Amino acid sequence: MSRRGEYIDLRTALKNYLKEQGVTLSDLLSLMDEQKEGIMESLRKRVHLTDAQSRALEENLTSKQLNLLLFVIQAFYLLNPSGTYKNFILEPTRGDVMHGDKVTFEGCKMILKALRISTEGLDI
Repeated sequence: MSRRGEYIDLRTALKNYLKEQGVTLSDLLSLMDEQKEGIMESLRKRVHLTDAQSRALEENLTSKQLNLLLFVIQAFYLLNPSGTYKNFILEPTRGDVMHGDKVTFEGCKMILKALRISTEGLDI
């Protein structure tokens, strides 16, 4: 696991988590909703989104990318108030991506970048 001081990058944490669970990313995503409408409804419950931001995500990301974003938000940020993975602070940090009990749109973009998913078309 690559470490930078007391931090761990989100992508490394995700890879490690999936490996520990004995699940591939394909397996995980195949179990999730493939309809963008359902994915976007789930994201709106977890992310502060304007209508324009919601449309931008829906138009510029695939269903698999949206599902991955949803999974990471849920597993690493919402259900994990410590903001850590194995005693390492997740990067981007919980404080950087969340406002209150939801992720911000800018936080979504930070998460996507950390996962090496293009954020082109998301500059609103």
